[in-house]
Amino acid sequence: MSTRHPGAGTGLRADVRTEEVRALRDDTGPGATPLTVLAGEPGCGRGTVLDRLAEELTPSAKVLVLRLAELDRSLPYGAIFRLLVLLGADRAEEEPARRSVLAMLARAGETTPTPEAVAKIATAVFALLRTQTPLVILVDDAQWLDEHTARLVSPLLHRCSAETSISVVATLRIGAGDDLSGSPALLGAFARLRAGGHAKLRLLRPLSRAQSRSLLTGLVSALPNDGLVTELHAAARGNPAALTALVHGYRSAGALRIVDRTAYRVDRVDQPVATEDHPLLRAVTGAGGGVREVAETMAVLGPLGTSAAALAAAALGWREAELRAVLDRLVAERVLVRDRDGGHRFRVAAVRDALLTGIGPYATRSLAAQAVHAVWSGSASVSDPDLVLDWITQAGSLVDTRRASEELIKNGERVLFTDGAKAERWLHATLAWVTEPPERTAVLMLLSSAKAVHYRAAEAGDCARQVLCKHLGHLDPAQAQELSTVFISGLAARRDLGELAEIAAGASPVLPDDPALMVVNRAYALLLSHRWIETRDLLERERAVWTGSNHITADFGTMFLAACGVVLGDTSQLHTLVAHPELWRAAHLPHYAVEHRRFEVEMLLQLGELRQVRQRITASGLAVGELPVANRFALNYLGGHWAEAMELARRTMLGGTDPARPLHFLLTQCAIRILGAQGWLSRARALAADSRPSGMRHSIDHAEFTVLSKLGDTEGADALLYSAARSADAGGYVLGTEDLWADLARSALARNKQREGEHWVRRAARTATQLDTARAHQNHHLARAAVHREPAAARRAAAIARERRDVPYESAMTLLHAGLAGHRPEQSWTEAYELFGEVGAWFWRGRVRKLLRDNGFAGPGRTETTAENERLLAILVAEGLTNRQLAVVLETSEKSVEGRLSRLFSRTGYTSRVELAAGILTGEYRT
Repeated sequence: MSTRHPGAGTGLRADVRTEEVRALRDDTGPGATPLTVLAGEPGCGRGTVLDRLAEELTPSAKVLVLRLAELDRSLPYGAIFRLLVLLGADRAEEEPARRSVLAMLARAGETTPTPEAVAKIATAVFALLRTQTPLVILVDDAQWLDEHTARLVSPLLHRCSAETSISVVATLRIGAGDDLSGSPALLGAFARLRAGGHAKLRLLRPLSRAQSRSLLTGLVSALPNDGLVTELHAAARGNPAALTALVHGYRSAGALRIVDRTAYRVDRVDQPVATEDHPLLRAVTGAGGGVREVAETMAVLGPLGTSAAALAAAALGWREAELRAVLDRLVAERVLVRDRDGGHRFRVAAVRDALLTGIGPYATRSLAAQAVHAVWSGSASVSDPDLVLDWITQAGSLVDTRRASEELIKNGERVLFTDGAKAERWLHATLAWVTEPPERTAVLMLLSSAKAVHYRAAEAGDCARQVLCKHLGHLDPAQAQELSTVFISGLAARRDLGELAEIAAGASPVLPDDPALMVVNRAYALLLSHRWIETRDLLERERAVWTGSNHITADFGTMFLAACGVVLGDTSQLHTLVAHPELWRAAHLPHYAVEHRRFEVEMLLQLGELRQVRQRITASGLAVGELPVANRFALNYLGGHWAEAMELARRTMLGGTDPARPLHFLLTQCAIRILGAQGWLSRARALAADSRPSGMRHSIDHAEFTVLSKLGDTEGADALLYSAARSADAGGYVLGTEDLWADLARSALARNKQREGEHWVRRAARTATQLDTARAHQNHHLARAAVHREPAAARRAAAIARERRDVPYESAMTLLHAGLAGHRPEQSWTEAYELFGEVGAWFWRGRVRKLLRDNGFAGPGRTETTAENERLLAILVAEGLTNRQLAVVLETSEKSVEGRLSRLFSRTGYTSRVELAAGILTGEYRT
């Protein structure tokens, strides 16, 4: 855990320049040099730093802030006029002297200043300044100082000494070649002061990646995912203004989404993303003289390197010399950077993207075609060949469409599994050129596959519909089956329950009328509608029809039937497939062999059989990375790697649930349990609320029960338990009820309902017999131990848990309840405490620690206890719990809570719950 000290910043203000502000504050202290120049490129945050510096200095000095603009250059002594107005705002006794100096400035501004006049004015102005020390003058954008004021800088600051306590901090813009901007008089004065030790230069560098992360956190009020940080930091090149504009642009484009208080880049939204106005972009859009036209043209053609300038000139109808003059201006404005080979690139990628989004469609097509022709003719080249393919898609019919379609299809296949956005973009473009039915069918199938592989089920279904409606005659039965499942998945993703119901009833104008395909497609539609019993009955009744069909249809039927068995409590078909892989009809096809293994692994993960899963992965040669995200989540959840599990859970939820896979619903249940076990109770409840409309409702109700029980809401928790039981029975679900019956049994026992408890024990016994898994058996033993007070049952449950230590959380929960049922409490709870620590289940670790202490058993040391208590308390406070709720969760008194909070705030330096919550969100305070 990290600590925080007072003055380190508060809330989500994203004070990413804390170190720079601290250094400048030191520069204005006693005995410091009179002038500090803070230099940086446009948009780097110079003004923001001055604002923060002003806030920090105001309690100890008089602070005057001057903000200059380009118009200020035309007003002689304008900056001094404004400074003196600010200086005398609250000093009426010095009004006569101030008016006298103002009159002197007005007269002097009408003539060219002589050295004598400058010295006289400097003496008069300095006399006014020294009466209000300690004084700090902050000048933003000092490059716009008028010439007359610039001449006063040196004589004024030479009069400063350690005794006068006058400091000036001025910001300057950096121009081309990292040179300072400003008039010759200003830059000359600064050079002389610096040479004489009266001034220093500080450069405001681009944000580091860590600083970009901090700024992003403040902008989105959520913790940004690493991939989002990397992308935006690179696109903005550490420029705060560009980064801020990018965030606004991403949000407007729907390219940024927050899941469980974590911000992600939505992959399905293509770049470039438009950004709002910021200084670097304004240097282009606000300039005349054809600057914008040249910049937009270079945004397209710039990657062509040394050939770009000539091609850009030709595209605009300019002479190349004229265009190069504008390029030099863009370099001076720090928009472009000149490469060593003579080409140009954009200093900040976000500026290029913003310009690309502003070019009209015809201009884009024309420039893209010009680029393609240059590359195809050999007169130009690019380092990234994929860029040429993007130009082809933009150019459309302005290039050779036969050659273009060949290249796009070939490369679309190349990136089909690795880059869905590119594959879709390139394959979509070919549809306008490929008109012959066989070739068009092949492209549509590739496009559908690209969307399906990258979890865009709805869009994949749309492509499949086109093929099934218009090109069914060009498909063999296996291809028709594949596309049928893609089409039906798309309907489920769109929540098109009406058409799903039609297919389930055997009435679809889109799907093939082949008898076997009709059975399997009906079964799939029923399955996606969560009508598992009907799915099983249909497949069993029509087994002879679909098993005699093509390999793909037969395997889909086998897969759906085995899945129904797992969900409804019959695992025999799954275990038969695992033991006899030859039963898969398409096992000779490499792609389908992988799909078979994935299916088996997914079903075993749902049953909690981690050891068997690992053996299956090893034996089949599957790489963990080849598994779907939800499967990898389950591996990490069961194995106790909860940080990785939650990252995968959020990524899965980012793309929406997959109604074809029960594991997606169990994933949400497990994610809620992780959050609750760590103390993130509000986050857990929010996730439950967002997930409840989906299928397998019993799994969500049961997960939220665990949260309400921690909050002491016994009535609400019991209501959720009963709701889960009713939902499970209504759907015929056995999967996901293994620990539900045990919790209902313990609830009945707490309400002195012995007969009811015995009923739930019988349900647990039936589930254990049906599923025959370690998870189901240990929960049956726990229910029996609690209701019938059987030490032997508690011992058997604990024995299973100890054999399953590779599933730490479930084993820890089992040992906790076994100890409560009387099985070696000290040993069971000590083991549970260690296992809860492995996964970071801070709530349960605290609960077990209290059990050990209350029962007189040895527990962890004082230091460890204090640290863990503070960690859990900080999380619960950040979740918005009141003192009364904290007392319930921590099983202590409100007075004790007040004392703990006081010690927490005292040690960390936070002064409020809001500050603490913000510190946790930004990562400043690590839990």
